[in-house]
Order: sequence, then C-alpha cells, then structure tokens
Amino acid sequence: MPDDLLVLVDPDLHDDVARCAAAAGYRTTVGRADDCRREWLTARAVVADPAAIAVLSLIRPPRRDGLILISSDEPRADTWRMAMDLGATDAAALPADENRLVRTLTEARVPRRRRAGVVAMIGAHGGAGASTLAAAVALTSVSRGSPTLLLDLDDVAPGADLLLGIEQRPGLRWQDLSLDGGVVGGTALHHALPRAESGLAVLTSERLPTRRPGTDAVAAVIDAGQTHGDLVVLDLPRADTPVVRTAIASADLVVMVSAPSVGGCAAARRVVGRLIGDEASVELVVRGPSPGGLRPAQVADAIGVPLIAAFRPDPRLPVRLEGGPLRVRPRSPLGRAARAVHTRVTGQGRAA
Repeated sequence: MPDDLLVLVDPDLHDDVARCAAAAGYRTTVGRADDCRREWLTARAVVADPAAIAVLSLIRPPRRDGLILISSDEPRADTWRMAMDLGATDAAALPADENRLVRTLTEARVPRRRRAGVVAMIGAHGGAGASTLAAAVALTSVSRGSPTLLLDLDDVAPGADLLLGIEQRPGLRWQDLSLDGGVVGGTALHHALPRAESGLAVLTSERLPTRRPGTDAVAAVIDAGQTHGDLVVLDLPRADTPVVRTAIASADLVVMVSAPSVGGCAAARRVVGRLIGDEASVELVVRGPSPGGLRPAQVADAIGVPLIAAFRPDPRLPVRLEGGPLRVRPRSPLGRAARAVHTRVTGQGRAA
C-alpha cells in the first residue's frame, strides 16, 4: 500500500506536488493547516508551503520528521526558523526542484546514515590556532567527499563565517534557532545554513549577538548532523559554560591545540583538568616552533595526552586571510595537520 502524504500547499502547487508524490509512490491527502492534527500525526510525510508553516507555528502541533517545506522561491529566514521548529527535514522550490522532492520523499523511508563522528577543537591558550585548524579540518572533510557541519560556538571570536569568507551569505545563525527540547532535520539544516563549499554548512553567531546559543539548540544541531551522516566539527571557546560542556559531552574526540612552550603546557593541563576531565577522549595538536626547544612528544607527555600531529605555522597565512577566505593546500603544514585530525576522527588512523 502507498504511504500517505499530507499536502498543505497553495492550490497552484497541487499539480506539481501530486506528480512528485506519484513518482515516489505516495497517496496524497490535501488538508488545511488549521485543521489537520490527525493527518499530521499519521501521514508518512508532510509538504507545507510558507503560509501553512506560519499557521502551524501558531497552532504548535507535535514536532515530527518527514516535514518538507515547499515554495516557489527561496524561503525567508523566519520561514526557515518556523519550519525547523516544527521538525522540517528538507525543502524544495517547485517546479524547479521536482526531482529533489521525489528523492526526498523516497528517502523518508530510508534508515539513518552511518555516523561520521563529532570532533571538538579547543585552544589551550589564546592564539593557539584552534579556529583555523577547525575550519581546515572541515574543508579537508568535504574535499574527501564527506558532508560536514562546522559549528562555531565562540560567540566573541571573529567567526568561522569571516574566516571562510561567507559572512555576507544568507542563512540562519545560532540566534535564529529556538529548539527547546526538540530535534531538527540534517538535510533541512544544510539548506538553511550558509555554505562555504558544496557539502560544508557553517553555523555561527551574528556579528553582534543578542543572546548566546542554548544547550538544547546545540545538542539538537549536533544530533541533526550525526543523523545526516555529517562529520560535525565544533570550534569551542575556553569557557566553562553549559554549552561548552554539552558540546564536549557530545564529542567523540576533543582535539586541543597548543604551542610547544612551558606556558602552553601549563595552560593545556588546566583546560584538560578543569574543563574536559573524563567527559571525552582528548588528543593534542602542537603548533610550533618551540621557543625553548621542546619537542612535540615532550609536550604531549607533559600534558598527559596522545599526540595527533605537529606543524609549523605558515607566516604568510595571516596576509592571505586579510585578502580572502581560508584555503587549505593539502601539502602545506596546516593541510597535513588537518588531514591527520580528519583521519583520526573518522576512525582510519591512530594517535602518533
């Protein structure tokens, strides 16, 4: 028997939706957004246009998966926010995205993808280079064909969007998400966020944030990335906050970046002891050179964590970043370190 598709769209879109539903093997049920609770709960999937999403956001039915936002053009940010609060998992603009809608409806029956992992990057001290390495790991991941979600949780830093040159691109920021105790679809998240590369979605804060991300939103977004099969890369501040602790508890691996110095070792030991503790596995990337001749292995032994990689900073990188977005050359020291971290977190490598 075909699955039921609840259709909550303008009549002008009915024919387009019906064609896609038939191609995906669905039986359509046309309803009204203000009177569809039974069908909302029982249908395999739901398609809703911006007007229906606005009505549903006022009624606040239970969140559900399989909700697809349908429109004739690019939805506004507030529409995306309401749709994701309702559980939207994808979006399509008709008639241009008919093939996409057919594929999304078909995939509504497919089990979750294999987890790709969650890696959190944190600097042992200021200027360690954790944010740059986090962005480099994300770029390396998409270059290797993995969908990737880069979450910037340091709301007082310049921002991952600025580092990647996408600060002017439209899309949701942390302040647009209100996911109190709910879930969000990974595919919808990729569509709603600004993208630096094909397959790399970036979530950061507004330039002048009105409020900080909440723990529920952070947990929901990390879960969405895992469900979607993304490698989730977290850029964390050195702050003992509920959000940072939630992120660390969700990570498969915490990568700490430190300079090979006595002060760097002391700061790293404090971060491990006071902030990370036993919440997650911690490994080290050393960014040199050492002013006192400390070797990377000695730094790792002093801190008491395994060493993933060590690399020298590129003295030309700050100049390049002033003129454009971060570009990671695979054979550069940064590129090799990012590749080592990516290999480690995806389960293909081990600590050095």
